[in-house]
Order: sequence, then structure tokens, then C-alpha cells
Amino acid sequence: MTDDPAKPVRFPCSRISPPHTPGGTKELGIGALARQLGVHEDRALNGHWCSRCQGIWYGVMLEVECPVCGNRGG
Repeated sequence: MTDDPAKPVRFPCSRISPPHTPGGTKELGIGALARQLGVHEDRALNGHWCSRCQGIWYGVMLEVECPVCGNRGG
């Protein structure tokens, strides 16, 4: 990091592809809160990455728990 306040601090791009997984990315399903609320439209669901399962699950914006393993750490 630089001490020069005039220089912007660079952050990693948020639109990078997830880490490569052997056999491709797994789809882990829909989160419990989204199912409970009855939200099944693709437009209303957000994709979340589970590093433990190495896959993507879908849920409402504030939902944080993987439906497969319960991981809350991303």
C-alpha cells in the first residue's frame, strides 16, 4: 500500500470468475429463506459462492447460509 493520499487504492474486481473446481461448478440449490418466502424467480434471487462445497447456491440478498453444508463464510 502506498502512503501517497493522492493515489487511489486499487481493489480486486468483484466480477471475477470463482476458483476453478474439478468437474466444473456445482449448483447447490435454493436457500432456506428463499424457499420459505416462496421466491423462485431468477430475477429475485442472487447467486452466492460456497467455498466449502465449491459451488453456487441461490437465495435472497441477505441470505448467507449455504443450503447444503450450512457454511456462512463465503
